[in-house]
Amino acid sequence: MTCLEAQSKIIAYIDYNLDKEQKKEFLRHIQCCENCREELDIYYTMIEGMRQLDSNQSLSEDFSVKLSNRMEHEMKQSRKKRSLLRSSVLLLVVATFSAVMIGYVNFLDMLHQDEQAKLKEAQGQYYYSRTFKELMFEPEEIEYTINVESTEKESTFYEKVRQYNAVN
Repeated sequence: MTCLEAQSKIIAYIDYNLDKEQKKEFLRHIQCCENCREELDIYYTMIEGMRQLDSNQSLSEDFSVKLSNRMEHEMKQSRKKRSLLRSSVLLLVVATFSAVMIGYVNFLDMLHQDEQAKLKEAQGQYYYSRTFKELMFEPEEIEYTINVESTEKESTFYEKVRQYNAVN
């Protein structure tokens, strides 16, 4: 903002007629430019003094201090809003990153479980023979077994397993 633009907005600032963006730019310029700050101080003192005289109040206030307090308060509000905005954006980024990481970890876990299930399925009887050898492949003599005689000489499942175990 140039000095000419700032000086044209002094009265609007004093009357609270600047929008947020204009006020922010105006205050930045006033803090940096001593000439515009002096001009604002003169206009503020004159306008506020006239208002107090019109309302039959005494002119005992220090207008420069009042103006400085007002400007400081408005700058603090602007900083708080920026800080809140930054914090909100940072919180949103962290939450999004956390959600993505949790989703990624869950996806990897699903892949691992699927891979493990496929490995167990591929291992089939071999996996169970190593784990449950006595229970599964060498049953005790139970009355429920049925002997079926066939004309062909075909080995039973248990005989094949015993042959396999003997070879290995």
